[in-house]
Amino acid sequence: MNHPPQLLGMTTSTLAWLILFAALILSAAILYRRYQSRRILVQRVAELEALATAGRSIVGAELDLEALSKLIAIESGLVIDNSTFQVGIFDGSFYKILYWTIEGDQQPVPQSFDLSENSGVVGWIREHHQPLLVYDFQKEMATLPARPRYISSYPPRSAIFVPMISGEAVIGIIAAQSKEPDRFNEDDLRRLTILANQAAAAIANAQLYEQASQRAAHLELVVKIAQEVNAINELDDIFNQVVYLVRKTFGFHPVSIFGLRAATREAEIKASTLPALLEARIQIPEGVGIIGTAVSQAGIIIANNTHDDPRFIQTMGRVSHPDIMNTRAEIALPLIVDDQLLGILDVQSPQPGAFGPTEKTVLEALAAAAAAAIHKTEQFTRQQEQAWG
Repeated sequence: MNHPPQLLGMTTSTLAWLILFAALILSAAILYRRYQSRRILVQRVAELEALATAGRSIVGAELDLEALSKLIAIESGLVIDNSTFQVGIFDGSFYKILYWTIEGDQQPVPQSFDLSENSGVVGWIREHHQPLLVYDFQKEMATLPARPRYISSYPPRSAIFVPMISGEAVIGIIAAQSKEPDRFNEDDLRRLTILANQAAAAIANAQLYEQASQRAAHLELVVKIAQEVNAINELDDIFNQVVYLVRKTFGFHPVSIFGLRAATREAEIKASTLPALLEARIQIPEGVGIIGTAVSQAGIIIANNTHDDPRFIQTMGRVSHPDIMNTRAEIALPLIVDDQLLGILDVQSPQPGAFGPTEKTVLEALAAAAAAAIHKTEQFTRQQEQAWG
């Protein structure tokens, strides 16, 4: 069948235009894909440069854990939202937060939390060496591998938790949170994981340096305090010197020593850096408050958040003093020699989480030195009385 020449020309022309149009669309698609690939490549290069810069800053940072943690948070802010952010390390069963912001507001640090009873998400990450990305806590709560331990009254909606791993151990965690759901994605997780790997090496080195420095400094202090206390032969002078040296050396306040009344097993104030307690002649029954609990158990009692600990007594005896009202952490240490309870060394701090494993170990050594000096002086006094008798 023959087509008229005009129709054949129109068909050929239309086909040519269609081919040209298709070619233009294909070229545009190829150019757009190249543009997208180049844009992604430029973004990735910029991201890697930012991560490399952050990594160099972190690795080359000073060997101070709190300063290093702050630097980690600042550098993380270059690649993810760090308005609610924390850097924490593990110390035995304690999780110690060294840097913490909530919605950009700095929180007091360091703060220690005991994970022995409820370790939450942090404990799960420590145990499984795995990061956790939560798009929306409200939707995912039932499927999370562990229930979070909320410290805030306004819990987050989304979060990233990344372990800092050194060798075979998880030494700490970096976490970013948001009140918005779906605030973080896999790219944020990848970026924070890269930073966490670099941060882990720096944190591990800083920990080794700090542990060695603290061990030497604490040993020197304990020996010095023990020597000073043992050189005293009057009980009242021993009591006063112990509380004075603890406050002077570690900055804790109030620091008090309580003797034990044999007949009633009441803890009776003997010395304190807070004169109002001495003036009130405080006596605490066995089993009452943190001090009384230390008496009944003859063991160390720690309250790292006194606002949530029902054993804490804000009005010690009849004394309601700002220094006691402001107490956020308290540790009561028994003074024991040859299984005999002589009294209690009570140390308080306005800083929540003040008494971690390191502080506990040092104060326990000081309590042992004080107990030995008290026992020696009591024996010396009895021998003098017998000689005069």
